[in-house]
Amino acid sequence: MNKHFSWFTLSRWFRRWYIYVVLIMIYLPLIFIVLLSFSEPTARGNINPNFSTPTFVNYIDLWKDDEFLNALFNSLLLSLIVVPISILLAIVTCFGMWRARPFQRKAISFTTQLTIVNPEAITGISLALLFSSTWVALGFNLGFFTVILAHISFCTPYAIVAIYPRMAKMNQNQLLASYDLGHTKIDTFWKITIPYLMPAILSAIAIVLAMSLDDFIITNLVNGSFQTIGTLIYSTRKGFFKAWVITFGALVVIVTVITIIIIGMRKYFKIKKTNEKSAWISATKGES
Repeated sequence: MNKHFSWFTLSRWFRRWYIYVVLIMIYLPLIFIVLLSFSEPTARGNINPNFSTPTFVNYIDLWKDDEFLNALFNSLLLSLIVVPISILLAIVTCFGMWRARPFQRKAISFTTQLTIVNPEAITGISLALLFSSTWVALGFNLGFFTVILAHISFCTPYAIVAIYPRMAKMNQNQLLASYDLGHTKIDTFWKITIPYLMPAILSAIAIVLAMSLDDFIITNLVNGSFQTIGTLIYSTRKGFFKAWVITFGALVVIVTVITIIIIGMRKYFKIKKTNEKSAWISATKGES
């Protein structure tokens, strides 16, 4: 009886609190990184795991580290090139899938999903072999250009997956109406299709940007001497992490949390304003 009661109590507690346990497991390491970023670094510039008096010295020194600044510049420059090209290729591909026959649409969709589920190590090795037999064979070295091509190749499928569900719901009558009003196909594409796809495009931009900035395996196999944030962070994996690695990670977490809070508050006030407007309209109609 007591045993049954204990299991029942434990099961009920787990159903009620398991989501909070999962959230703690996810966010506790991030909180730990933020706290560590305010600790005094060691003499070698490593992070100090022992909490001491909070200090901002790591955040000040972060912008004095030439190695970090060069890698950050390379990563941002890479993203500025990769993101627009990947998004443009994805939009054109999704539009083609939308207009294609069912068999062609399924073939493209299968190819896209196959690229995503393929292990990064295999993708990186295949790209390295491709560049070695073509780009390097022509007398060029692995570097910035090969990293750009590699990032475009693995980021574009993610953009397609993010954009196509929105594209599939588009009503073709909108395009036909635009043609009837005298607009060309190009004008219709920019004035009708792109605005309709904009929510999905923004999601795709966020995904591609995160994938490009975060990637290590593929980049490390095709980068030559070109360093990004991902490859530079992994190069410091031996022993304690450098203070700038933890500080940069904490900075990313803080900026992300603040951005989410701002977006959430903006959405909250927008919904509140809409509800107040609807209530005012309803009250006005009731008085009339």
